[in-house]
Amino acid sequence: MANLVVKLLDQALNRATGVYSGFKPREPNALVIPGFVAIEEKLPSLAEALDNFVDLQRLLRPLVLTDPVTWDIAGAELFKGLQDMGSTPLRANVTRNAYQQAEAVVMDMSRGPRLWSAGEHPWERRLYAPKLPSVVFGVGGGTVMDMAKLVAFQLHIPCVTIPTSLANDGIASPFAVIRPPQGRGSVTVKANTPLGVLIDLARIKPRPGDRRGFFVRMMQSGIGDAVSNLTSTMDWRLATYMGKDRLDYMALLQARSAGEVVLYRVNRGAALDDDDLVMTLAAALVSSGEAMARVGSSRPASGFEHKLYHAFQNLLCHPSGASHGILVAIGSLLSAAVHERWYKRMRRCFQRVGLPVDAHGLAGFGIRPAHLEEAIQVAVQVKPERYTILEHVGSQRMIHAFRSVFGIET
Repeated sequence: MANLVVKLLDQALNRATGVYSGFKPREPNALVIPGFVAIEEKLPSLAEALDNFVDLQRLLRPLVLTDPVTWDIAGAELFKGLQDMGSTPLRANVTRNAYQQAEAVVMDMSRGPRLWSAGEHPWERRLYAPKLPSVVFGVGGGTVMDMAKLVAFQLHIPCVTIPTSLANDGIASPFAVIRPPQGRGSVTVKANTPLGVLIDLARIKPRPGDRRGFFVRMMQSGIGDAVSNLTSTMDWRLATYMGKDRLDYMALLQARSAGEVVLYRVNRGAALDDDDLVMTLAAALVSSGEAMARVGSSRPASGFEHKLYHAFQNLLCHPSGASHGILVAIGSLLSAAVHERWYKRMRRCFQRVGLPVDAHGLAGFGIRPAHLEEAIQVAVQVKPERYTILEHVGSQRMIHAFRSVFGIET
């Protein structure tokens, strides 16, 4: 009885002072970075590997979230493995990173009465209601992982990411990129830091009969995203020097090191399907996500190059065959040239893996130089509070440098 009184008094006092908020007290051990990260060359069973880190006897109702392709790659096997171990898994599919799809999963996996926490936007709310799953296992690429982290956030349960490709650093980050119900483009929103990350390289590398072109594009994108940390951290240092931001050196070092090690492996001659490079890229992308989680911001891994991506993809909605990581790589190469650091090594790295470094390369991904110049002009509208090399030198200087770097004739 005494313990109950103390707990009630503690909650009442701390709620009044704002230390506790929401429907339950803040947990002192809330995740800042994932509780476990396992990167293995080949796992005979995903379910058994998860059981080494997650108590499946307590989390008896896991939700396996996939898309139709990744269900066949790894989701179905995980689902069957969980059943064999005595769990009662649930299944949900997503096809796009549209918020409506995340909302549909949340509603399917809960029961009334439903109480929602406050939030300016629907995706900022948490649901307090009877829930069916006890944990979310997101099995797939960037879209599935974003949806898994957001669904887990809204259901107020943990999630584990199990990537089937290495295209971006959302594997371990506390953010999700979604398409809102209204408007064009996408937005970056707060989501759950994953409880853990499980990466089986055998399910990422192409197997006999697989489309190797897909693997190559995903690796190009992941390398572009990881190496871009070199320019995003330079932008962060610049902003701090100009009194526009505050630096967290541990997060900066973690993000920058992720880019450096990938750059080093590629420039030493590693092929895209080299075991060491694939493992290095996996670790680098996780490390980049952890750097963002450490400061609660994308700042360690997002500078001008990400502003350019959002301007191109979300503000202007220009069509192209380029993924997030490829567009970010273009912006990062430009940024490195203007910063006058890393440019030569970065250009050599991008040439080795087939990322665009000239007008011909841009055309290969369906990117028109005029569209990129337009994106540079409007990129200042993306996160205007974030000071980068763009704000420092101005859009006209960046456009001039872009024409020089990529050999664009005027």
